[in-house]
Amino acid sequence: MILVIARKELRSLFATPMGWLVLAVFQAIVGTYYSLSFNQYFEIMHSAHWQVQRIGITQFMAEGVFGVAAVLMLFVVPLVSMKLISEERKNQTMALLMSAPLSMSELILGKLLGIVSYLSLLIISMVVMIALLLPWAEIDLPYLITHAFGLWLLMVASSALGLYVSCLTANPILAAFCSLTALSFWLLLDKFFSDHSKALFHDFSLMQHYRQFASGMLNSYDVLFFVLFALFFVLLAIRRLHADRLYG
Repeated sequence: MILVIARKELRSLFATPMGWLVLAVFQAIVGTYYSLSFNQYFEIMHSAHWQVQRIGITQFMAEGVFGVAAVLMLFVVPLVSMKLISEERKNQTMALLMSAPLSMSELILGKLLGIVSYLSLLIISMVVMIALLLPWAEIDLPYLITHAFGLWLLMVASSALGLYVSCLTANPILAAFCSLTALSFWLLLDKFFSDHSKALFHDFSLMQHYRQFASGMLNSYDVLFFVLFALFFVLLAIRRLHADRLYG
């Protein structure tokens, strides 16, 4: 049942102009940064007279392409997650889902899987972009995969947050705005609490944990943080829908 819901959600994204528009704009911006980073790399390396100044093309390209993608996710995730549950409420089809022979866990996980599948296409396209340089340059595939995996975990965690916010309102626009605000807060938490005496808040920053992957480090602590973050909001969403089913 989870896969059925995920396929339905994925088809609905591509059945509307919004899904294709987000995909096109994302690819256009990332493709532009890809081209600029490629040209800038050879300009910088040409002027780097000392070997110590030289860095790998994989790191340089990934920092440019994945860096802008991480910022774009701040806007993309609220746009594609705002309708997950709120539109069901708006169209008054939520009662049908509540009465259907499926659990709220299956509904939430199915919708999350659908949006994650859609967003994963964006990450795969970026990996393919950089990997296409293999015939002409040495590509550090472990670094590239680690960086992409970190962005994917960031995307899953952000999608879980957006899904929970979508459960709280029947207005998709309000859900998108609240998701954007909440994501901005969680991403920049380390900037708000940069003092060492507030290290607890600092460690809750999504961007702080993503930076470890961006540097090529695969740390189980950072993986666990993203998994628990996503699980926390998934459980909150399930609990919210359970309350709606019980009390209306």
